[in-house]
Amino acid sequence: MQWIDKQRLRHEVVAGTFLNLGSATAVEIAAGVGFDWLLIDLEHGSGSLADLRSMLLACRGGNAAAIVRLRSVDPDTVKFVMDSGAAGVMFPYVSSVDEARNAVRCMKYPPQGSRGVAGVIRATDYGRNWKPYFEEANENSLVIVQIETPEAVAAAEEIAAVDGVDVLFVGPLDLSVNLGHPGEFSHPEVEQAFQHVVECCERQGKSAGILTKDGLVNRHKEQGFRLLAYGSDSGAIISGMHGYLAALRE
Repeated sequence: MQWIDKQRLRHEVVAGTFLNLGSATAVEIAAGVGFDWLLIDLEHGSGSLADLRSMLLACRGGNAAAIVRLRSVDPDTVKFVMDSGAAGVMFPYVSSVDEARNAVRCMKYPPQGSRGVAGVIRATDYGRNWKPYFEEANENSLVIVQIETPEAVAAAEEIAAVDGVDVLFVGPLDLSVNLGHPGEFSHPEVEQAFQHVVECCERQGKSAGILTKDGLVNRHKEQGFRLLAYGSDSGAIISGMHGYLAALRE
């Protein structure tokens, strides 16, 4: 099991990318690049739970931790994802303390949470490593809640204070839309919201994350974001294909 080092996450940039094609081949390619973590997107991506295990297997081509983004906080889905060998889960649109606590509850074994316990699962190497996995899963599994609404920004301090929440991950497009400035990531109100989330995380001993883009990587690093994702598998293909075509048209 490849976990994300939470102590490192507090002080260093941990680099990842989004994988939304639902393709195990794309995951395998990304895993070999050297990212610290990979986000398998089951919220907006093309893949489904039926595709998940092949994508998690493809992560073994490198040392990246596999994080899975779900559509909602659903205990049964979280259990399946974690039993399948994910290192953590990203929960979208978390806007309250109660929603954050529910996410933690789904992720953790008793007494910290309510995740069902099974021995012979992929995460335990089908039972061969059940005891060490069981003993370390609560501590090492990563709970990422997405901050995507003004309500979430307003509650960021309290959400960051929830025991078991590790990362407040800004969804920049959703947040900019919900703040009334679609796609304007450098708008003062949007930037102020970003900075507020980072400061809340720092005060509570947690980490802030964001999906960054061209021209904003250094700015987001300077703001204090640590769990950084850049681009996606589909974006890389589009960019590459345009480059190929441009070379042929010249």
